[in-house]
Amino acid sequence: MLDFAGDLMTRGREVAVARSHGVDENMVRAHRHDYFEIYFLEAGTRYHGTDQELYRIEQSELIIFPPGVEHFSYGDAGVPFRRVVVYFRPEAVLYAHVLEAVAGQVCVVRPGGESLRAVENVVEELLTAQDVLGDGAQDEMRLLVTQLLVKLMRAERRDARLARRAGRIADVIYHLHDHYAEPIDLTTLAERFFSSPFYLSREFKKHTGSTIIGYVNGLRIGRAERLLQETARPVSRISAEVGFANVSHFNRVFRARTGMSPSQFRGREKARERA
Repeated sequence: MLDFAGDLMTRGREVAVARSHGVDENMVRAHRHDYFEIYFLEAGTRYHGTDQELYRIEQSELIIFPPGVEHFSYGDAGVPFRRVVVYFRPEAVLYAHVLEAVAGQVCVVRPGGESLRAVENVVEELLTAQDVLGDGAQDEMRLLVTQLLVKLMRAERRDARLARRAGRIADVIYHLHDHYAEPIDLTTLAERFFSSPFYLSREFKKHTGSTIIGYVNGLRIGRAERLLQETARPVSRISAEVGFANVSHFNRVFRARTGMSPSQFRGREKARERA
């Protein structure tokens, strides 16, 4: 799924918003950004994970991620969903006490009744302002995102965390996030979680929309992207650090997932920093 709002943020916006819908479209590769994210689920059920917790989000609920928190999301196979994401930088919030209320940790909010209608109205105003005014909408969108946060502060916060051992697939996901840089053998993995390779593969694909190897490669490439951006380490060293047995395989997987070589990706990111 294309991240239209994220693209706007890379272009210098302080607030950006986007609505999308789909089936089996999952962000299984953990990612992070230097701005807040409000994920408003308008229809369906989604799972959001960090390195510490897994959250189940239902229709009309919102989850808020502070800057720098690595997270991923997926849904049950074949289940349609519709969501709106609102991205905003800390400086876009007009009142310090409002920013402090959401700055601490991931939280799930479940507005109801009039509170839900008020949240929906502000979200629609954000979408309309961006669509009609474009770059000229930022002042209005700063005001609107502050209003949205105030309304969320008044709504019910829900503990949507799933137990770390709530299910085999959640357990496997956390294991892969902890050990993606190590060799992953399907038979050994299945034995660890008291399953057969066939059953584990089938259930993993059902829950995440991805194969186990595809998921692991996504984690590895996500980490490689960060190392390419944030360090000057050689590509060969990064390849080994994220779990690839040889740099040729790393290059093939990286290009397949990003459309460019690791060196091209690093060059593009440096050019963006200079722009």
